[in-house]
Amino acid sequence: MTDSFRPLPGAYPEMLSPDGSIRPHWQAMLQQLEGYGPVDIDSRWLRAQRMIRENGVTYNVYEDAKGSSHPWMLDPVPLMIDADEWDQLSAGLIQRMKVLNLALRDLYSEQTLLKNNVIPSELLFANPNYLRPCAQITPPQGQYLTLHAVDIARNPSGKWSVIKDLSQSPPGAGYALENRLMMSRTFPSMYRVSRVERLASFFATLRDTLEGLAAHRTHNPHIVVLTPGAHSRSYFEHAYIARYLGFPLVLGNDLTVRGREVFLKTLAGLRKVDVILRRQADALCDPLELEGDSLWGVPGLVEAAIAGEVAIANSLGSGLAETPALLPFFSTLCQNLTGETPLLQTTPTLWCGQEKECKQVLDQFDRWVIKPAFFGRREKAIFVRTLSPADRTALIHRIKTAPQQFIAQENVVLSSAPCWHDSKLVPRNIILRAFVVATRYGWQVMPGGLVRTSNQENSPLVNIERGGGSKDTWVQARGTVEYVTLLPPNEYDIEPSRSDTNLSSRVADNLLWLGRYVQRADMDARLLRTILRWLTEENRPNGSPELPELLRALSKMTTDALPSLSISDPDRQTPETKAFLLGMIFDRKLPGNLHHALTSACNIASTVRERISIDTWHILDRMNSELQSAPNQGDLSHALDMLDRLLMSLAAFSGLSSESMTHSYGWRFMDMGFRMERAVMSAQLLQELLIKPFKFETPMLNAILEVANSSMTYRSRYQSRVAPLPLLDLLLCDDSNPRSISYQLVSISRHIQALSEMSGCGVPAEQRLTDEFIQRIKSCNLHQLIQTDAKGKRHLLKTLLGDLIEYVRELSTLVTQRYLSHVDTTRKLTSAYGSESWNGEEDEA
Repeated sequence: MTDSFRPLPGAYPEMLSPDGSIRPHWQAMLQQLEGYGPVDIDSRWLRAQRMIRENGVTYNVYEDAKGSSHPWMLDPVPLMIDADEWDQLSAGLIQRMKVLNLALRDLYSEQTLLKNNVIPSELLFANPNYLRPCAQITPPQGQYLTLHAVDIARNPSGKWSVIKDLSQSPPGAGYALENRLMMSRTFPSMYRVSRVERLASFFATLRDTLEGLAAHRTHNPHIVVLTPGAHSRSYFEHAYIARYLGFPLVLGNDLTVRGREVFLKTLAGLRKVDVILRRQADALCDPLELEGDSLWGVPGLVEAAIAGEVAIANSLGSGLAETPALLPFFSTLCQNLTGETPLLQTTPTLWCGQEKECKQVLDQFDRWVIKPAFFGRREKAIFVRTLSPADRTALIHRIKTAPQQFIAQENVVLSSAPCWHDSKLVPRNIILRAFVVATRYGWQVMPGGLVRTSNQENSPLVNIERGGGSKDTWVQARGTVEYVTLLPPNEYDIEPSRSDTNLSSRVADNLLWLGRYVQRADMDARLLRTILRWLTEENRPNGSPELPELLRALSKMTTDALPSLSISDPDRQTPETKAFLLGMIFDRKLPGNLHHALTSACNIASTVRERISIDTWHILDRMNSELQSAPNQGDLSHALDMLDRLLMSLAAFSGLSSESMTHSYGWRFMDMGFRMERAVMSAQLLQELLIKPFKFETPMLNAILEVANSSMTYRSRYQSRVAPLPLLDLLLCDDSNPRSISYQLVSISRHIQALSEMSGCGVPAEQRLTDEFIQRIKSCNLHQLIQTDAKGKRHLLKTLLGDLIEYVRELSTLVTQRYLSHVDTTRKLTSAYGSESWNGEEDEA
């Protein structure tokens, strides 16, 4: 494999020595890779990529026409780093975090750095990341930075240097962990033989540090992970870290400030929050004190932090440390604050706000990469060498007009490492993101990191948003690799608990609507399958006279966006019928159809990943992928086959949800949503197809039984005779039939009773409402319900079914008001999903 490998000209080769030999710390890994061989590597990596997709490992890219959610790109060849070299790097990274933490402490208090002219005052007072309300916050132990990330790269001489700092909510640690888990599972022998330092100790330290930040609790503090939501670039990582560390994942509207304390809104009431690990930008965290139009913040959070009632990691205002314009001043900061010389150099950087430096930039213009001086400006890095003459002139004019808004960083030729492409090793430029966490006694560096690679040879652009990939970083251990677990020691005393009362109201709301959308997709698919079966069967002697009514019912039950459908003879109007049915399955712009229901279910499931099992997520992802990839123009028989597979997957989802989730409050809300939607759609089905008796009522009744998945039960009781009265008894009144309306209401009643016992509110209005309707169905006279009036309609049945639909709507409102009223409804979430293009997160470029 290595014989044909050629490093990039001018770039430092990570794998090869100057004489062309393999560097010693790469040899063990490459020998294992040779042993696998190209065919086995390709086969293993195809499985790994499938696992990445099925596990929902994604990175959101907003400007892409193909959609924002992209599968995470991981290369199977790790970056190898020698233990001695890593020790030197770690010392420089720890020193850097120490200096930046001291700088933040000074700039938010005495500001001696300004008084002594160590840094220009413009870099503070004109800096949007300097948040004046945060000057009164004193973090626990004076630790502004709990977690810090640094992007570093090698220059052609082999020296590592810093490209940028990431200090407010540094992303990438979760992706580095996922990369490691994927590599160790895909190439276990290679991983074992290479003696790689484990990452678990880093995350164990992070958890211990967060627990130590609790101001008033030393035992089992309440820690949450604050995320902007599923629309954020690295939402997968937020959910992944929360699950890995065992902390709840919350949005801003899950939290509230009362009496300068922060509380999580749960079904059982408010629960105090001690520590917040935030994964969103400083300015968006409090709309009262900071960014006034933030939709993701917690009003009053700054006041709670000032009072010391909640610890926030990283501390609010720490984004100041990642200001690009501070890079040229790091050496001076280091000497002034610690009396030390930087152990890790910064890539040559100039701030154009200084006259001499600006002139130097313009005089040597081709040497530089131009970047914004302050974080938050949504501008990409500009490689001057690639500009046309007109663009070059325009950029010079912009710099001269507002020089303080720009920095110039030397265009360093990045080192190259081998990547796997087309069954061979090829060179790609790389940047390493390293992570440092504060401890009670100092700092600890993650023994590894997140490597990002260019998407083609000799590309100066290393950017995941623009098609780049990632690598795992393997740091060789000197001796035996220490085994570390995040499980607590045996003596760690935790009382057993079966309660789920700390479930946040937002998660409960999303689970409720997940159940509703899954059941909506199930009923849509069953009705569509029945119609397609009727339409494609050739052995029906009397044709399909009921098909026009089934098509009308489908249109009425799923969407109001279509004009009234008029297909009197589907067998003679096949093009129109085919177009209608395919649209009801695949049309992405049609609200209420099967595509909309299933996509909405997947969108909601992505916001509650920590509450559903991996297997359950796999089923949803597989269904969505099949529906998205299926051609929307084709043979109806292919669509029928897809619906069969889809219904099997939906049945598997329901079974797994019941078997893999504990039957606590989260499951109850999801199942209650499932039962609500089944009751409503069953009532609508009967309302559309049973209110008015048709001349061809027998085939219509058969169709109803098939859609309701009750044909087998009916045949076992009544053989081949199909009549309205026994059908209505089976689908309306029989509470032993899991598909009947009565069964749904009894299940809903049990859930409401359990919720009312939790809240201690006695018999709530929703319980009385449900019990009254159950009794109404039990006491109804089926013979009267099937009788027709003077207009030939079953008026009593129509009234009962209409009241049932209205009852479910009222029940949903009552449940929302009692348990979920303080959050936005999921219906708004699904309609506006992914509409924001920026949430203030750090740009991954």
